[in-house]
Amino acid sequence: CNNVWKLCIPFGVPTVAAITYLAGPENPMVSLFFAVFCFSEIMSQELHKWSHMTKKEVPEFINTLQNLGISIDRVSHARHHMAPYDGSYCLVSGLCNEQLDRSGFFRWMERQVYEMNGVESNSWKLD
Repeated sequence: CNNVWKLCIPFGVPTVAAITYLAGPENPMVSLFFAVFCFSEIMSQELHKWSHMTKKEVPEFINTLQNLGISIDRVSHARHHMAPYDGSYCLVSGLCNEQLDRSGFFRWMERQVYEMNGVESNSWKLD
């Protein structure tokens, strides 16, 4: 079992319906954007799960999505699980990982989280 159902609460149909209502009929692109965003957020857990499974364990269309770079592939995602554990946090497609890692964005975010809750990032324990 995974966490997909948990994401359906904040990102499911009621949220998309509320955004569509608030955006009004004159803003269909707002509704489309949030529908795609919410679907991607819900599916992020499945895509992440599939990046941990072998090619034989997932449906063939998932292998195709990974090969095309639409979904994060196993090798790219494995970098996230290797020391120093300080990057490759994008787990839907991984498309932004290189730029965000190079820019220091993830380290910056880790500092922001630490300032808010006092919990150190696991990557800091290796520094």
